[in-house]
Amino acid sequence: MSGRGLAGCLTAVVVVLGVIGSIVTFFLSTEGYLPGDAMVRTWATAKERSGDGEENGRWVVGDVAVRSRFDAVTGFGMADGHDGEKLWEFVPPGRTQICGSARRADASVLLVAYGTERRETAYSNGKPVVPGRNEGCSTVLALDVKDGRELWTAPRTVSDGLFPGGGFLDAGGGLALVLHERTRQELRAPGGNRSLRAVDLRTGKARWTAAVPGACGVWQAAVGEEQVHALLACGGDDADGTGTGTGGTGTGTGTGTGTGSTGGGDAELMAAAFDRATGALKWNVPIDARRPVALDSTVVIESADPLVLRVKRTSTEGAGVYVPFGPDGKARPVIEFTGDDDKIEPADRTQTAFAGDRMYALVWHWYKGRNSRLVAFDLKTGEQEWSRKLDEPAAGLDVRGDRITVLCEWSTQSSDITDLYVYDADDGEELDERHFRDPAPGPYFFEHDGRIIVAGADGDRAFTAFERW
Repeated sequence: MSGRGLAGCLTAVVVVLGVIGSIVTFFLSTEGYLPGDAMVRTWATAKERSGDGEENGRWVVGDVAVRSRFDAVTGFGMADGHDGEKLWEFVPPGRTQICGSARRADASVLLVAYGTERRETAYSNGKPVVPGRNEGCSTVLALDVKDGRELWTAPRTVSDGLFPGGGFLDAGGGLALVLHERTRQELRAPGGNRSLRAVDLRTGKARWTAAVPGACGVWQAAVGEEQVHALLACGGDDADGTGTGTGGTGTGTGTGTGTGSTGGGDAELMAAAFDRATGALKWNVPIDARRPVALDSTVVIESADPLVLRVKRTSTEGAGVYVPFGPDGKARPVIEFTGDDDKIEPADRTQTAFAGDRMYALVWHWYKGRNSRLVAFDLKTGEQEWSRKLDEPAAGLDVRGDRITVLCEWSTQSSDITDLYVYDADDGEELDERHFRDPAPGPYFFEHDGRIIVAGADGDRAFTAFERW
């Protein structure tokens, strides 16, 4: 064979080997077997039985991961040597059940509430009998997340014995916020609106009772860094009706819940702010300056810093919107989440995140499958700051400092998380791409000491930890 022919053969062999090497490298990378590209599982909590009740939320606080379910609140260790080991568990007494929790565990203290729901209404002379204070979601409990110690308990006023939606507990900056229901006697009494109360988060000592306008009922409340925000129903006979909107599983921010009512009358939903130190009313403004937002609309406090409401009227007309507010109560331009093409899943808190004056969202549209984009919105103007097309369907995101972490699925037919991407929060530049060797169980996740802690579905493992490899 001539030298030229031998060189040609060698070149062909090199090309074939290069192609084979590229294919092998691609396979190892996408399957999580290539160093520098992989996410590998480091530990997982024990697999649990399925429950027949609702979950209230999940949190990662310090070196403890916490899961609150109807039957128990459980803390799992994440420090070296624990690796998902169950550290403590609180089980509500008797036949009571966990019926709510704060969105976040502030200063290593988690607020939960428990009680017994009244499922049947007794009637007397054709009128419903108001149940006693021992029924309904009537006890608030503060737990030390580090060891599960019960720091304090306090009674919570209930009116009808039914479990409320979310938004009646919150914590922040050492303040615990508890929303009480007004009894019928308090509704009739002058100055009887004492429904929004704040206590010291660690001791339970009373701090203040909010100056809620007498014609208004409090439907949701959230603690911000500068102000306490609330959603009020004002005017009409139904202003004190209990919200019946549906909630979504928490991911470190507790349960997200809408409002609703079978009535409405002349009442409308309003946004309000109270002084953190005294509970004095600072402002109370309509959500929509042009058209009242009726009580049968779905309205949720999405963020307290700054205040952002998610609003969807029951009418089929018009798009659902996010409504940001300035610190003075002035509404800013809205951001649509149900446009003609692009959409945001509004009830799923894994799809949005708020940091400073920006909102980050996973936006999608359907064209031969689910196509996703990561978008940054300016909350002052409502305009897009930047947008990045994602190669795979996005499942959830989290903002931490100046970085955005996004978990993606391999296809719209797969519910397992297979890929992780990291983007610069300032301009959306891609900073990292990783592939899970073992598929993660779902889109709810936290970041802890460089690891990704993924929350599993009911009946699965409560938490699974992955690290970069």
